[in-house]
Amino acid sequence: MDGSGPVGAPWSVRTPARPSRRPTLEIYEHGELLDVLVASALSGRLLRGARRQVREGRSTGLAWGRLAGDGSVPAVAFTAGRLRPRWRAAEVAVVGQEFWFAWTPDRLAGVQLRHPDGSTERLRPTRAH
Repeated sequence: MDGSGPVGAPWSVRTPARPSRRPTLEIYEHGELLDVLVASALSGRLLRGARRQVREGRSTGLAWGRLAGDGSVPAVAFTAGRLRPRWRAAEVAVVGQEFWFAWTPDRLAGVQLRHPDGSTERLRPTRAH
């Protein structure tokens, strides 16, 4: 995916129309800028952020980050429970050959990312406004 577009209410992602020397990814929530990622080899972290929203009894969630240094897509999983999490694989979309995002129409209590070397990162989502 390149350019811009909706991910799932209330989120959208955008890459600049005029790419700079460093690729960037912008994450929007309700049309307001939530996060900006810049391509960098300085950080080994691939999981950048996660948000959840509950509105009118419906839950949704979004996670985003950088691709691995070798360009491989990380394995991302979501869980709806905190006490006994049952992780389910998420479909990961690549944006601009540097970044990824994953969206779920279900309740989101946690995100887990597995690096190519087998190590993991976990993150609890913050709540959307």
